[in-house]
Amino acid sequence: MPILDKPMIIHQLERVARSEKITNLILATSEESSDDQLASIVSSYRFNVFRGSKSNVLQRFYDAVKILDIAENDLIVRLTGDCPLHDPKIIDELILEFEKQNVDYLANCVIPIYPDGFDAEIFTFKALTQCYLFASLPSELEHVTPYMRKDPSFKVSHLAKASSMSHLRLTVDEPEDAELIKIIYEHFGNNFFSYNEIIAFLADHPNIGKLNAHHIRNEGYLKSLKEDKRNIV
Repeated sequence: MPILDKPMIIHQLERVARSEKITNLILATSEESSDDQLASIVSSYRFNVFRGSKSNVLQRFYDAVKILDIAENDLIVRLTGDCPLHDPKIIDELILEFEKQNVDYLANCVIPIYPDGFDAEIFTFKALTQCYLFASLPSELEHVTPYMRKDPSFKVSHLAKASSMSHLRLTVDEPEDAELIKIIYEHFGNNFFSYNEIIAFLADHPNIGKLNAHHIRNEGYLKSLKEDKRNIV
């Protein structure tokens, strides 16, 4: 979807690339022909693209990381490609916190800190490898990290910080989401604005934040959990 004459995914990648801590940035998409245009566009902007399984996203994620020269204790940041407002400072905040803790997994979204659309998870390559080897439920394969959050052998932690406008929805799954995101980008006229500037703008224009308020958070994951139950039965 174009925003300010540039594909939305490119805005997100450019924002994430401003992180001071991330050293490799990869878009991991599927091998399906429906993703050919996405892969072509992202490559044309000189971002790295990896293509793998459509349904087994865990395998796709593992295969994408494995091609790097990576050690088992190196850190991996998982973001989703429908969050064009990601703030690199929020990503770096989580990485810095992970580096302080002796854990396998850290997130700012399992216990929501920020609006939907700023979710980030960090884990080691060793933890990802264990998930790849042992995860089996549909939700674990589609959403990459549920297995490591549930298995007691993993040291799991969550960002200890007061919630900041976590009721807002700033991700893109529905037409109303896209409308809201376009309004924000058109207000600033670029992709250099910060999280705090977004929140200030929405505070001044509360009706904009209500455009998509009827949609629930993590709807896709909740659908996957229902699929888990069907498989167990």
